[in-house]
Amino acid sequence: MEKLSCIVAIPHLWLRQVVARIFEAARVKCHCVESMAELNQAVSDGEDRMVLVIVDVFSYTQYYRDIFAESKQKNPGLSILALVSTSNEGYRYELMTAGASAVVIKEEADEELFPALIKVLRDKKLNDAVARLLENQKQWITLIKEEVTELEKEEQKGALQSKLSRRTFLKASAVTAAATGAIAANPWGPGMKALVTASESPALVSEEKLVSSACRSNCFQSCRLNAHVRDGKLVKTTPAPWPDGEYTGCCLKGLSLVQRTYSPTRIKHPLRRVGERGEDKWEVISWDEAITEISEKFMDIQAKYGPKSLAFDIGSGNYGLVHGCLGIFNRLTNSIGCTKLNVCYDQATGYGADRVIGGSVWLWGNEPRTMMDAKTIIIWGSNPVYSQPQNWRILKEAQKNGTKVITIDPIYSATANKSDEYIPIVPGSDLMLALAMIKYIMDEDLIDVDFVKKRSTAPFLVRKDNGKVLRKSDFVSDIPAEEDDYYVWDSAANSPALLKEGPQDVAIEGAYTIQGVKVETVFTLLKNHVQEYTLEKASDYTKIPVEKIKDLVKAYVSGPTMIYTNYGIDHYQNGHLWSAAAFMMASLTGNIGVKGAGFTGLFVQNIPFNYVGMYVTNGKMADGTTLPQTEFYKAVRDQALEGKPYPIKAMYTTSSNSMSNWAQQNTWFTDILPNLEFNVVVDTELTDTARYADIVLPASFWFEVNDLRTAYNNPYIYMQEKAIEPLYESKPDAEIIAMIAHKMGLGQYFPKDMDDTDWIKVLLDSDDLRKMGITYDRLMEEKVVRGTGSAENPFVRGEAFFYTPTGRAQLYCENPLPRVNYGQDLTGIIEKERLPYFKPPGEAWRDNPLFAKYPLVFIQEHAKYRTHTQWYNVPLLRELDPEPLVKISREDAEIRGIKTGDIVEVFNDRGKAVVKAEVNDSISTGVISIPKGWQREQFIEGCFQELTNATSDPMAVNFAYFDCLVDVKKR
Repeated sequence: MEKLSCIVAIPHLWLRQVVARIFEAARVKCHCVESMAELNQAVSDGEDRMVLVIVDVFSYTQYYRDIFAESKQKNPGLSILALVSTSNEGYRYELMTAGASAVVIKEEADEELFPALIKVLRDKKLNDAVARLLENQKQWITLIKEEVTELEKEEQKGALQSKLSRRTFLKASAVTAAATGAIAANPWGPGMKALVTASESPALVSEEKLVSSACRSNCFQSCRLNAHVRDGKLVKTTPAPWPDGEYTGCCLKGLSLVQRTYSPTRIKHPLRRVGERGEDKWEVISWDEAITEISEKFMDIQAKYGPKSLAFDIGSGNYGLVHGCLGIFNRLTNSIGCTKLNVCYDQATGYGADRVIGGSVWLWGNEPRTMMDAKTIIIWGSNPVYSQPQNWRILKEAQKNGTKVITIDPIYSATANKSDEYIPIVPGSDLMLALAMIKYIMDEDLIDVDFVKKRSTAPFLVRKDNGKVLRKSDFVSDIPAEEDDYYVWDSAANSPALLKEGPQDVAIEGAYTIQGVKVETVFTLLKNHVQEYTLEKASDYTKIPVEKIKDLVKAYVSGPTMIYTNYGIDHYQNGHLWSAAAFMMASLTGNIGVKGAGFTGLFVQNIPFNYVGMYVTNGKMADGTTLPQTEFYKAVRDQALEGKPYPIKAMYTTSSNSMSNWAQQNTWFTDILPNLEFNVVVDTELTDTARYADIVLPASFWFEVNDLRTAYNNPYIYMQEKAIEPLYESKPDAEIIAMIAHKMGLGQYFPKDMDDTDWIKVLLDSDDLRKMGITYDRLMEEKVVRGTGSAENPFVRGEAFFYTPTGRAQLYCENPLPRVNYGQDLTGIIEKERLPYFKPPGEAWRDNPLFAKYPLVFIQEHAKYRTHTQWYNVPLLRELDPEPLVKISREDAEIRGIKTGDIVEVFNDRGKAVVKAEVNDSISTGVISIPKGWQREQFIEGCFQELTNATSDPMAVNFAYFDCLVDVKKR
């Protein structure tokens, strides 16, 4: 007989006994334990045997990975069979990757347990045990059938009450079944299935319904959820499975959404301000009063000051294609021709990437699953352990399989702690590092020559007289655009050639004269341009040793290498130049557009929804290109933009908490609010922004509406179905917009018989979608459909082509344009922006005279307990993170006499934040951090967003939150 013993770690007494009986009948030594301490002891005692551990993983407080790791450390040869309930079925893939040999759903154990046991034991070559289990399985199957027959007879006799479903009856009778011996006679009959799903109380429970749902915040993780509903109430959320299991899961924020839904501070009724703005004095009004007042004010203001005097402010607090930031409000703004503010956060990374590979500010990243193919991943400007845990899980799996993970960060973040290598860097010096890496790569001939010749603009020729790329149209007048072509130098023929003519071998380096015009290749121009950015200079700026930079380059070029980035570097005024340099570096080395290389951190799909059908009316079209958020406070203050009249008198805010999330918060009190005649906010909570509104409308929360979402950072389109009715007097965003439209005389654009489901059908009414097999009926049936790539070939950005005019990666930007042209002065800037160059941060830099007064760079870390300001008041998360803290390095704290727990004031010329201090060794000297997302009321005084600077780079036009100097003193 084989030396096999089984350890059953199941806290539930009856379930534990039933599992033990299986092995006793098969004459296998079985040891039952309740606690983790008992499990660890039993595993250690079984070292002389082949040990199988059956553990009900989610019935213990310990993290399942820790359970598996400790057990295998004590007995490396053991096998683990994990039991989970249906609600945790989505963790199957995670459990397997964590070390489980098999996973069995408890409610389906009659079908799943024996096959799982047999597979595990056969893998261990324990054939006699397998035979005995099979023999007993045949007997139990007979017993199961007999009991099911008896139960059905009872049902026919009316033993079940008419109001109870079969499942409810089984739950109610679970304890009775155990007591009467039904379970003892038949371990896996319906009584046992009831027992594993029943609560400890024998009281009757209502039928639970699972509704396909989603987390719709803007952390870019797009987690799919099951909404559990009983008696019309949301009782919990759990991860719902994606077709590709590695994307399944959610974080604690997703699991706490019940508390957000039923928040005691949720806005329940329409409110009108009765005190001063910000006094928090309100009166409850009816929806009819609210909509009438809003509509009349909007019409009066537009009539008096012009259509643009009404500004719609929409943020990313709700990623829904009907109710959220991409939704039906566009139909109203396009009907009245108002101002739609241009978004100015998180734009610089994509703006710089667009110069090289095209795709605007969004289409630059790979599907996260492609990280599994990388040899090296450099995390640069991101902390995914906190900000994108779903992506981190995939990244961690790649690391387990041998991918090297390097993190570059001014802070020893949670991600840096989990990486193979951490490289600290001076805040805002990342651009210099990227430029020096490019110089070293080019000087040392570490480029991918084939890629550079065929897939980049390196061989294109640039005129020395005007900086333009040489084309056929330079010598042939009136040529149609489709017949124009680029000149290159054919090395084989030693003469110029047009690209479409198929030269034998293009030159990537050299200077030439063509028909009297002096030119040089883009590659030569770039190489000469970066010569000033030496490794020594980079080391001085970044404080990274020269040899370490060389090692970093070596790791990068020996790819495939992927850079994982988001918006850390985006938050300096030179962020777009870093991004352009990083994408050029990838193009020079062939680390883009190929398997295992490129960029991750943000993956956005390009799905051809029928936005025209949803957004466009025969109205006046909103202006969403002129007024950026960075300039909003100046425009409202001056009622002008760059010296030209631009009256702004009213504002409508939805899916946004702008006062908390825009830089330089005090401008709201000095410049914006005093000059706004009317301010409306739609939200679920009285955020900072809502507290200063004139009218606040209660929005329905995510679970109270139907909506459609295109996932970010996974390749799916999916439905979020309405799980519960809107609470209190809240209304869905789309319904609120329609009510305003009707009162403004625009009812023809918002038919009263159309609900959110109808608008979803409009969005899906696309021939391109039908060709992709994506229809409303299919989505309703499957709930989730892959929109990009496939399981076998996950999407790699640029694998087929780049979104540039040539389809190539551009190493030279011939005609750089500002991301937003609002009339800013660009004198002397455009020409410089054709190639990335070192521009120091606007404020947070050692050479800034302000540095002597304010020597600390202020960084807002993303907290794992909030997404921007969402979840700021959720009780579960406040237990873990109860109050705002300022993190300060030990050295900086000692200089100022600060200890952990002291009340301190962080300050600069713009404002202050009074908080408790935390001396934290993860913070570099010269850096200070207040994790973002707290509201003004949660600070002792002031707010962290008072400290930040709204000044932006005139090309990127993007809030540079980290480009900020402060000091701190003990109160």
